[in-house]
Amino acid sequence: MSLTSIIGVSLGIIFVAIGGFNVGVMLRASHPSQDPARRARLIRVHRWGGYIFLALFFMMFYYMNSRVLGENEKLARPVMSHIVLALLLIPLLFLKIIIARYFKNHSAVLLPLGLAIFIVSSLLVSVTILPHIWAALTIESIPLSVSIGVITAICVSCGTLFLRRPAGRSSAVAQSTPARDYAKPSQPSTPMQQMSARRSLTLRLARIQAQTHDTTTLRFLVGQDDKLLARPGQFLTFNWAVDGKSVVRSYSICSSPLQTGYIEITSKRTKDGYVSVFLNERAQVGLTVEATGPYGQFYFDEMQHQSIVLIAGGSGITPIMSMLRYIDDRCLATDVNLLYFVRTPKDIIFATELQQLRASIKSFRYVVVVSRPDETWKGSTGHLSPEMLQNNVRDFRLPTFFLCGPQGLMESARSLLCSLGVPDSRIRQESFGEKPAFAALEQNETVEGTVEFAVSRKTCKLLHRKTLLEIAEINRIFIPFGCRQGRCGTCAVRVLSGRVRMDIEEGLTPELRELGYVLPCVGHAERNVKVDL
Repeated sequence: MSLTSIIGVSLGIIFVAIGGFNVGVMLRASHPSQDPARRARLIRVHRWGGYIFLALFFMMFYYMNSRVLGENEKLARPVMSHIVLALLLIPLLFLKIIIARYFKNHSAVLLPLGLAIFIVSSLLVSVTILPHIWAALTIESIPLSVSIGVITAICVSCGTLFLRRPAGRSSAVAQSTPARDYAKPSQPSTPMQQMSARRSLTLRLARIQAQTHDTTTLRFLVGQDDKLLARPGQFLTFNWAVDGKSVVRSYSICSSPLQTGYIEITSKRTKDGYVSVFLNERAQVGLTVEATGPYGQFYFDEMQHQSIVLIAGGSGITPIMSMLRYIDDRCLATDVNLLYFVRTPKDIIFATELQQLRASIKSFRYVVVVSRPDETWKGSTGHLSPEMLQNNVRDFRLPTFFLCGPQGLMESARSLLCSLGVPDSRIRQESFGEKPAFAALEQNETVEGTVEFAVSRKTCKLLHRKTLLEIAEINRIFIPFGCRQGRCGTCAVRVLSGRVRMDIEEGLTPELRELGYVLPCVGHAERNVKVDL
């Protein structure tokens, strides 16, 4: 084989290797479980890999043209195949660049395009280098040790790809009926408990900023030894110490998840809000608090959500702000539409920043709707209605709708969206309820069985119409929770034996369902049940 041929073969192999590497990086970046900071790094690596891939392609394309241009004789079939594949690759590369740079709202097609480019580039190189390799090799020239090594590597690779069990999946498939039977798992500790242990954070209050007359934003520094990996829209569960008492409350993160050195929450003071009054009136810089998380299935993912409509009411704007700040930090081309409902103009949280975001986010539109306007208010007034949705949302076929606010507003919004043809799969909803005082055991409640908490080593009476979470609270067993409505997934626990019926399952991922998890906040045991808690 000549020196020129060796250089060409080497460039071809490097060309295909870089293409395969780029596809692998893109697959990892598009995985739903990937944290935002790592995803951003992977996207940067993919971009630089693409630059190198383009440089090699045009170098090889120029080299090929310099050899065949001006040939008077009919070109050989391999050469013609090479030219056709190269010409096919050019529009694919051009299309991928145009979408990546100017049409980011269609970025879902980048992965299929990347796979197509890799396949065509592999064929392009194969029709050139394989004849050279086959011509240079003979059976006698291949040592026995090399043959054995190649065969072994192929067998090991195939076994790894096809025989390995996917991580996080159970070998047994859970039943799909509302009330389920669960067999005892082989591992005593649950993934949810392990995640909670790893996600414990120590936070120190560094800044207090008044937003409105009854709303305050608090910035907490994350400890140097802690690592916060949140998605835009998730929340933390805090263990506050108020007047010597330990009080658990959940708050949405309103800062961008890319700001990993600190987190911000915004608390609205309510009349009987034990913690909200403390945070708005008595909290001081230097306060430390323990928190776990982040939790929740209510989050924005730019790989899945190319167009979003945000419907918020009152302090429900807090997780929405995390999404907007994240989109702004990443300079994403996501189409964003916000409908924000408040009582009076004085109740608009983040009023100044929303105006700034409208200028900095290219495709961001928002409307503030006031139900009790004063003489100075010149904007929209009233309540959510079909006409208001139709006037402010361009297309109901594409966006994912995120709802966060008072329960009445969200129920109305969901009902209106369903009537306009939006499927439940494109409606995300978030809400948090205050943690009630420990429930008292009523004398007339019927005992129907027992609930055994395996880790706590307690067996409790099963009470009529009480959820597993309420039974745990009655018996002083702590279960971390968020919304108490089966939507956030914070309280998920594994059932070891027995049957549990859930009113709603939105807070469980398909993987957790298969592993036998239920949501205690909306879960009702049927007779004797044993849970891994």
